[in-house]
Amino acid sequence: MQTLTALPPSKSVINRALLLAAMAHGQSQIKGASLFVPGLGDDITIMLRALAGFGVGISLGDGEVRVQPPSGGFDAPALIDVGSAGTALRFLLPLAALHSRSPVSFIGSKRLFERPLAPLLEALGSIGARWHSDRDGGLLVPAESVPDFLDIEIDGSLSSQFVSGLAMAVAGTKGGGVLRLATRTASSGYLSLTKRWMKRFGCQVRLFHDRVEIPGGSLRAVSTEAMGDWSAAAALFCGAAIMGREIDLSPLDTTDGQPDAAILAILKSIGCSCKFDGHHCRLYGRINGGLDADLEPCPDLAPVLTAVAAFAPAPSELCGLGTLEHKESDRLGGCIKLAAWLGASAKLAPGHALRITPRPDSAEPFATEPFDPMGDHRMAFAAAIGGLRSGGMVLDAGCVSKSFPGFWEAINKHFCSANGGSR
Repeated sequence: MQTLTALPPSKSVINRALLLAAMAHGQSQIKGASLFVPGLGDDITIMLRALAGFGVGISLGDGEVRVQPPSGGFDAPALIDVGSAGTALRFLLPLAALHSRSPVSFIGSKRLFERPLAPLLEALGSIGARWHSDRDGGLLVPAESVPDFLDIEIDGSLSSQFVSGLAMAVAGTKGGGVLRLATRTASSGYLSLTKRWMKRFGCQVRLFHDRVEIPGGSLRAVSTEAMGDWSAAAALFCGAAIMGREIDLSPLDTTDGQPDAAILAILKSIGCSCKFDGHHCRLYGRINGGLDADLEPCPDLAPVLTAVAAFAPAPSELCGLGTLEHKESDRLGGCIKLAAWLGASAKLAPGHALRITPRPDSAEPFATEPFDPMGDHRMAFAAAIGGLRSGGMVLDAGCVSKSFPGFWEAINKHFCSANGGSR
């Protein structure tokens, strides 16, 4: 019997919406039944708490989040613990630099502050903000005065979040400005997502290959709906493809700008089919070929697609993976380890690519050692769906709460219970 899973909201979408709502004129409402089923996830919770610390009014209930900007300006809390939430840190630093009236200390996981941050800090330094790093994080001292029109150069080659966070913070100023892109921005799909949400809040941002032009003073409160997370959906869809199961997920919208919606076209290219009924998406079919996918706009799909490639009937190549080693873990190295754990093999290829040779039919049915996702939710997703076929144990199962608290329940419902999916 086919079962339906309600997906969590996208942290990429919700954190953009929350930041823009915090700077808009008036109270915004972010709606969606998926907001509280199966849970907000750690990254969204961290963002909500941080914004509340800045004096933003946050109200949860009745399937929506209400956001009221502070009436007297942003008063930074003395300390913000961002845990392992890279999105929150990279969005909150520009907010503090341009809008806070006092310094704020940021602390978090060791890995978070090992990940690239210098290009964003250099851009903030060019307008007078100062960063003092320490063992646990650092102190951000905001700019003493913000120019009427900001003209900032920024390098987004290591993370599009640098550009997105700064662009949204500039939109919250009176005069706006321009961001000059020193290099090609990584993960271009996420910069397009930022543009989409800035426009939804009234800011008619213009995105060019070498700059972002941002009108100031135009953010307006909205009442909007958030769909489910395509990243979460991708993990379950890939599990269904590996197992040859049918799966129905909701609420999903292919037009909402989430880059990981590309998963449908990728899985279709290797034998799967899908049908929509409103915001319900049903995927079915079994893998019939190797993958050949450019993941530059959506590199976070690489771990779950590595799991798919491990069981494909032909070799696969995933390219556009230049940012993977700078994620919550070194996902590039993690994908190579994952392939081996699943009985396949993966090797680096020119152009930030992975060539994956699938698991031979003679491979042992169970992995002998547990897989360590290194605290990375997406690596845990990938190991779990691959383990449906190869067997094995995944360590640190709780790390999935970063984005999908109900992941293991969904895995059990669709793939491990008697009624989970149809052959």
